Amino acid sequence: MLSPGEIEDPQITSEQLLSLKSDLKIIGMLEELSNKHCPAPFKDIEAGGKISKCNDTSLKLREEGAKMLRQKKYQKAILAFTESIANAEPGSEYLGLAYGGRSEVLFERGYYKECLRDIQRAKENNYPAEMIGKLEDRKAQAEHNLPNQETQKYHENLPNIPNINPKIPCASDSIEIQSNSESGKQVVAIKDIPAGEIIAIEQPYVVAVGIGPSQKYLHCHECLELCYNLIPCQKCRTALYCSEECQSRAFEEYHYSECDLCQYDFIEQISVKTVLRGVKESASNGTQFDGTVYRSDRFEEVQEIETNKEKRTVREFFEAANEACIYTYFLKKYSDFFTKTGLSEERLKELLFHQYLSTSSSKISVEKTKKSSVNTEFHVMGDALYPFASLLKHDCYANLTTSFFGSSLVLRAAKDIKKGESCSLTYRNYNFAEFPKVVRTHQLWQNFHFNCKCDACENNWPIFDCLNPGNTEQYLKLVETVQKALESPSGDASGLLKTVTKKVRALSSGEPTKVDVNIKRIFCDLLKMPGNKILEFYL
Repeated sequence: MLSPGEIEDPQITSEQLLSLKSDLKIIGMLEELSNKHCPAPFKDIEAGGKISKCNDTSLKLREEGAKMLRQKKYQKAILAFTESIANAEPGSEYLGLAYGGRSEVLFERGYYKECLRDIQRAKENNYPAEMIGKLEDRKAQAEHNLPNQETQKYHENLPNIPNINPKIPCASDSIEIQSNSESGKQVVAIKDIPAGEIIAIEQPYVVAVGIGPSQKYLHCHECLELCYNLIPCQKCRTALYCSEECQSRAFEEYHYSECDLCQYDFIEQISVKTVLRGVKESASNGTQFDGTVYRSDRFEEVQEIETNKEKRTVREFFEAANEACIYTYFLKKYSDFFTKTGLSEERLKELLFHQYLSTSSSKISVEKTKKSSVNTEFHVMGDALYPFASLLKHDCYANLTTSFFGSSLVLRAAKDIKKGESCSLTYRNYNFAEFPKVVRTHQLWQNFHFNCKCDACENNWPIFDCLNPGNTEQYLKLVETVQKALESPSGDASGLLKTVTKKVRALSSGEPTKVDVNIKRIFCDLLKMPGNKILEFYL
């Protein structure tokens, strides 16, 4: 199919598409229109051919890794060796040599446990006998140094929900899901919630690692955990995992067919993974959905995520239909998906179309952070789908904040929440302090298709630079306290959080001052600190 921009005059409107009353009819009309302009819609993709693992490619990448290692450019070395591993043919000497090369990088950086695992993998994959002596010497040194390995925790242990909600197992009993005709489903506090309290801990339904080298070659494609010695899928050169357990789970849930797509250079898509997992889940479990318990690990709840279909543009409908048709075509022609699942092509198109529309505005970026003084650096590892979190409304000065432990999402109160208040997040950081109302209004409509009616928008709060300053002396004292605690090796993190929590709980309602905004920001940053960290592997 064509993208909408390639059709000069499609002569169709969103209203006409919606009048068809059926996703399948919408897809059919767009597919027919597209095929008039492009009789061979998948020719360009197929022309590239199947991209299989290739030992020649693995060799070039391994040589690049060795070059970077000699230059002590450890970041580039680890990435090159891991990509070499991903491209090497299973069981080949090339795979063994790539593991051996990566084990040297890991040894040089003091990751002896990971080094030993790679040495074992090298030996299991036909590492050349004439070179085994050097590998054994490295193994002996790594075993000797192993007791002294310094461990950097990527994140602390996942906290617990204080009191689990029997109707929402991923959330606390401080909230409930309510629904009304005007605003749809929303999460509402049914008791007063103090700043810092956990209201939910949610596992993603699926994740998709980012496409950058430091994302896809350093993070597990199933759980997004940081891993310096990822292992590859046996068939495709795309998927990499932190363990055999993640590899097995991914293949069981969705990679059983995604793998065939990856061999045609498709990137990992959340919407496609979601449908593949959902189809497998539905076939295994049958119909067990009665709506009394909200389970965010179930496909039925995923399908309830809002699509905003009635507000979509023709371009967006084309994009969704395009994805549905392309993936259906390739799964039919190059995989045994339909044989395995018994699903019809029409039903798959419907599921993919629906999921693309809902996922495009509901996926959440999974982050890791590094806090120094009062500033925080953020890196994104990938995206994930959290059905419960998708129920949270947007607010330009939200009362919830996020932190991530691997791919687990922890939602905490960013300030005191009163009984009856709606719980909210700031979508894609479109907050009032950084973005003028006109910008927020445009971006929120373009990306999420709603007009925000939060206090900041309704009362036209000014951006940060134009706010009243507030008690600057109080803020500077707090900054000094935070700075000392963070810079001190023996700093009391829990004591610091208690101090800042008191300041947050003392904030007044209504339009905040500059000091109010900064105190809340510091508080939210501190809440993120036990979660995913940007670690210094490359010193």
